[in-house]
Order: sequence, then structure tokens, then C-alpha cells
Amino acid sequence: MPDIDEDIMRQLMTRATEDLFAPRAAVAQAVRRQRRHRARVRVTAVAGTAAAAGLAAGVLLPGAGGGARPAASGGAAPGAVSSGPGGSGSVRLTAAQRELFSLSAAAAATPRGDGRYVVLTEQTTSIDSGGPSGAVKETGPKTNVIDTITGGGVTYQGIIATNGHGRQTPPTVLKAANGNSPTRAELDAWPTGTAALRSALLTQARQQQAQAQRFMDQKRRAMEKQLGKKFKAVPQPRISDNDLVFEQAADMLWQPDLSPALRSALYKVLAATPGVKVEAGTTDSSGRTATLISRPADSGGYTVKTYMNPRDGATLESAWTGPGSTFDEDLYLHIDYANAIPRNPYKG
Repeated sequence: MPDIDEDIMRQLMTRATEDLFAPRAAVAQAVRRQRRHRARVRVTAVAGTAAAAGLAAGVLLPGAGGGARPAASGGAAPGAVSSGPGGSGSVRLTAAQRELFSLSAAAAATPRGDGRYVVLTEQTTSIDSGGPSGAVKETGPKTNVIDTITGGGVTYQGIIATNGHGRQTPPTVLKAANGNSPTRAELDAWPTGTAALRSALLTQARQQQAQAQRFMDQKRRAMEKQLGKKFKAVPQPRISDNDLVFEQAADMLWQPDLSPALRSALYKVLAATPGVKVEAGTTDSSGRTATLISRPADSGGYTVKTYMNPRDGATLESAWTGPGSTFDEDLYLHIDYANAIPRNPYKG
């Protein structure tokens, strides 16, 4: 991911006026971006309370109620689920839901990689179309080595190009402290029942949204001190529960070390979330065959898109797009496992 703090300060300094911190849309986008960064680097195990509450573990479909479950073989017609005891027959799945359940099945059938370290190579691009000259920051290729036991690791970076003004060489190795990434034990503590997982994702998203808002308040106060003037805090639009659940599920699917059961369950949560669009048979920006999952936010202004591998349900690429707002794109080039930390592929 790009340098979130640096980018946010640049955006908000540019867009601030004499009496206003920044336009409402700009601050709202910065808060979302900061929350997304927190979700990417640290998925904490906030799911324990929801799991312990004994919430329903069946597949939830809009209008179907908590008792909906997949139809038994030879029962309802293909593309339908039975409504359970006391129900009123079957509920027919939409085309999007059928694709999501297909991805869920592919994920469930794909074993987790073997090795202590996850080695993830990616290319990241950030475009601030509302900032000075539509500033572009491209970081990569970048290789993250994640220790699945401690949550620590290292990052090896290639060349950074910023806004077309030449090339810079980044630090050879960036070290991540233990706990920076989720451990395998923390990921495995998440519930895999659809209702319990949705509840846990929503709880985590609200926590991260509050953390991001506090961060933005700190930035506003820092700007006031630096510039010697007061800015008016801008109230943020309410983000719907469905927005938060979709964004959080999409970000968790980015995690490379999910168990097959959890990755499969995340697709069932997406199938139960209204407004999700699915396009099979497309390609990501590198030309790989993909299934595109997207959802325009209820609060407007941006769309979250994820390109998934139809063979195993893994993420190939993710992006946030919106007119007049920041565009972030992560292209995942390669994911592998190792029992020892590999050497820096960009050195020399």
C-alpha cells in the first residue's frame, strides 16, 4: 500500500480553505482510505464475541430469513435454496449469488499453502485525481514476507516512481514488527457461519472507522498548529452496514493465508449482501482470467472492485474507484509459501 499518512496530509493540505478543513467528500474518502489501510495490515480477532453469542451459522439470503440453507440433492431446482423447516418452499438465487457460491465452493476445495512464511508479490498504484496535477504514486514491485506464526516479517521493494518526476530507490528492506499482520491462529479464530461472520466483520469495520476518524481529527489539529489557524471539522456521511460488510469482506479476502473454510464463508457473506454485482469471464489488468465482484457504495462517490481467481477463489486484484476521488489499485502478481525467509529479489 502507498504511504497513507503522507498521502492524506497532502490531499487535505491541498483542499483546505481558510475556514474549512477540507471538502466533506475529500475527508470522507481519506477516512475510508485510512480504515482500508488498517484492515489490510492488521486483521484482528474481534470475532470472538459474535461467535460465542451462538449466532445462526446458515447461509442468509435477502428475504429468506436465518433458516435458509442449501437445498438437498434432488430437492429444489438448481439455483435455489430450501427455506428450512416451516418455510414456504425455495428461494431462487440470483445470477450473482450463483457465481459467489461457485467461488465459495472453489475456495473450500483449495488447500491452504504449506510453509511458515507467506511470500506475496504485488504492484500498487495510487492516483489522487482531486489533488495537484492528478498525482500518481506507483510502488513496486513489492514482495511481502509474512510470518504466519508471529505476524511479523519483512518487505522488499523495487523502484518507486512518483508523478513522473524520476525514480527513487527505496530502503532495501522494510521490517515489520511481530503482530503487524494477522497470525494464522488469529485468522483461524474467526467464525465461519454466515451470520456470525457478518456480525464480526461489521464490528471490526466500525472499530476501524472510529480509529480512522480519530486519526483524521489528529491530522486536523496538527494542521491547525502548523498553519496557526482553526479549521471547521466536517461531519461525515453515514456509511451503511452493507457498505462496511462488503468492504471488510473484500479486504479480508485479500489476506493470503486464510483457511479454506474462512475464505469460503466470506463468499457466502457477500452473497447475502444486497447490491453486490458479479461478472464472470472477465480479466484483471494483467490479462488473467477473473471473476469481477463490485458494489457501488450506498453513500456514493466510489466503488469497490475485486478480481477473483475462479479456480481457487483467491484475490488477483483489488481497486477503489470514484470520480474526483483517490483511486487505489493492488495487483497481486504471485503468492507462495516458504519455510525460510527468501532473499531480496530486487537487490543488485
